Amino acid sequence: MASQGRPTAVILTIVTFFFFTVFAITPSCDPSFNTGFGLGAHTLPPASNVSTADPTGPYQVGVSFETYCFEGRGVTLNYWYPALPATSSSPYVSAGGIVGKAVQDAPVDTSDGPYPLIIFSPGLAAVDDAYYFYTQNLASNGYVVVSIQHLDARTANVTSKKFALALALIDAAAGNTIDAVIEEYTDFFRETQFALTYRPQEIEFALNQATQSAVHKSSPFYGIIDTSNIGMSGHSLGGFYTNIVGGGMPIYCDYLMTPIERNPDFPVLSEVSPCAFPARQNLSGPFALHDSRIKAIIPLAAPTFLSRSQLARSSAQVNIPMMTITGDNRTAETTSWVQREIYDNAAGPSYWVKIKDTNHYLVADSYGLNPVLSANMSPEDTANFLDKAAVYMTYSTAFFDYYVKGNKSAYATLHTASSPYVEELSSRNYE
Repeated sequence: MASQGRPTAVILTIVTFFFFTVFAITPSCDPSFNTGFGLGAHTLPPASNVSTADPTGPYQVGVSFETYCFEGRGVTLNYWYPALPATSSSPYVSAGGIVGKAVQDAPVDTSDGPYPLIIFSPGLAAVDDAYYFYTQNLASNGYVVVSIQHLDARTANVTSKKFALALALIDAAAGNTIDAVIEEYTDFFRETQFALTYRPQEIEFALNQATQSAVHKSSPFYGIIDTSNIGMSGHSLGGFYTNIVGGGMPIYCDYLMTPIERNPDFPVLSEVSPCAFPARQNLSGPFALHDSRIKAIIPLAAPTFLSRSQLARSSAQVNIPMMTITGDNRTAETTSWVQREIYDNAAGPSYWVKIKDTNHYLVADSYGLNPVLSANMSPEDTANFLDKAAVYMTYSTAFFDYYVKGNKSAYATLHTASSPYVEELSSRNYE
């Protein structure tokens, strides 16, 4: 749910979207479908070649794109990978106008392959290359990262329902940001049944394509991806599905639900359970979306659509290592107590990192550094971007190094505050 912001930013977003035409989702295999830069259906002017944080690893980084026809629509996968030096080439500029050190279509560095695979699922309405420093950094440390251009990237639109928009403003101001975004995008979430109709399918497709590319001789990633060591990360809505698909958090429907929770047409969608929709009802069971190929997960500011009464119960089924990274802004970051409850109840090794003076957009540098959006952020949230980005990079790399690569030297980093911007660092059930 990459659209969360401060109350003033929420007001701006809602007012802006209110004057845009709300249109139905129209999937297409036209390669130009679902492209360009914006927040869902709302086009944003990109930044003007703004530099992001430099990667920390020893490898040069390449970036490439592959577009497939999937379920009648185009799905683009964005690969970030260790690359050979390409000194004569200019760094890649993202759709959002962010520039780093990656070079588009640079030759793969095969010297230390195969490299572990990380599947990355962006936030609601966020484009696939919007997390430049985060994905680039993992690649520089010896991972192949595959980010997904989800259906919602250029199609999710804010509702025109005045009641839902008013409720979203109230929720945002109260720090109930998860419900605020559900109400803000209530039509989209109702139509896609909390994204159950497409997100898990696209994640599975991306994982299958990436692993197949490791064994196809025609692929540039032939023999380069270690398909036995796979991690997953995702931001916001992508973080929710990281918990569900990667972490194995079940969507239970066997408890006593209220009439409101069972009613898919109830006006306040945040009160409705996923169990009210056919997309959940047609699954074989609560664990049906879990992909056991994934060994460790990093949800970034993950919300939940699960009933709060079932959150601890579902979280207790997460048996693989998990690291939660989130900002501390009460009205411009995913509701903290929800993330904390997942962390507190997970059965496997669990890590918690909260970053000081950080909002929902920072990890998505195409949005956090966008001049239109950043103009509505607090000075505290926009200051010292590089220092805060370093926290994301330090702990995500150390976590995957330890639990996916098996690099025991990363242990100390996982248990040491690396920066004054590390507001909270804790761990449970670790080895």
